[in-house]
Amino acid sequence: MMTKSKTKNLFLCMFFTVMTVILMSVNIYAQEPIKLKYFTGMTPSHYFGSDLMPYFSTEIDKRTNGDIKIELYPGGQLFGYQDGIDAATMGAVEMGLTALGHWGGYNPVFSFSDYFLLIDDMDHWFRARDEIHAILEPLFREKNVKLLYYSAYGGNGICGKVQIQSLDDIKDLKVRAPVPGALESLSAWGATPIKIAASEVYDAMGKGAIDAFVSSWGSIYSRKYYEVAKHAVGPVWWTIWVNFINLDTWNNLSPEQQKLFMKVSRKTEQRSLRIMKAFDKKSLEQLAKVGTVKILTPDEKKVWGKPLRSAYSAWIKKCADKGYEKQAQEILDILDRTR
Repeated sequence: MMTKSKTKNLFLCMFFTVMTVILMSVNIYAQEPIKLKYFTGMTPSHYFGSDLMPYFSTEIDKRTNGDIKIELYPGGQLFGYQDGIDAATMGAVEMGLTALGHWGGYNPVFSFSDYFLLIDDMDHWFRARDEIHAILEPLFREKNVKLLYYSAYGGNGICGKVQIQSLDDIKDLKVRAPVPGALESLSAWGATPIKIAASEVYDAMGKGAIDAFVSSWGSIYSRKYYEVAKHAVGPVWWTIWVNFINLDTWNNLSPEQQKLFMKVSRKTEQRSLRIMKAFDKKSLEQLAKVGTVKILTPDEKKVWGKPLRSAYSAWIKKCADKGYEKQAQEILDILDRTR
């Protein structure tokens, strides 16, 4: 027979056990959601900032039942491209979106998409994507970030006051480009490369400081460059944009959360290609109404691509000097094989 004292103690023990379980459950559900800051220097009006980043954030929120909240900072609100990369490697910001070439200062291998006609178009890139991703991912891990997905960016052409029908028409022209690989590509074509910011292109063209410039179809139209340069040819350049997360942040996510991130990443990547194609089509249609647009044929791309081999070789040399010749050569081989 159980005494009243023992019964009371048993009851109290059961009571405190139940209360402990309840309090633990309440504490679990009361936990604050994980908040991740997601930066890019791209303007909020671009489809990266107006569609793709919000889509990714919303999908993660929905699929994790609100356990992970992603705060968006487009247009350099939090960081620009270069300082944002530094912040992401150190963990001062959790996520980011930059061009792959913005990472070239960390490792020259990342600069391959800065060179003209190395990538034919975004379909070509996505055919080569998985093999090249296997090369890039460990290089990003060396910099303490994990590469999540790629965002498709539109084609870039050369726009100027005179029509460019062949490589001979480019020789000796003063042509603006933003990054070393593009500048080296112009040199290989016999042009005089000039590096100025996108914000300075309109005035430079209007004042005759440059004869032409390299820019995306969308930017040529949205920035109204066609008012000072009505003739475009291309595409001659396709850049790759990368979305990444700080590696320590990634490792602190649960396996299930990581799985959801990668599922949403692949869906966002596929979405970016559809949006990019529609965006480029609309921009080219509008440009054709206010000027001329020459689209290079596959045969013309081969002709224009031959002089660029010297620029590609110089890039491989830069990679070799840093101990990454094997990776650079593999990327070049993959892109050649998947054309």
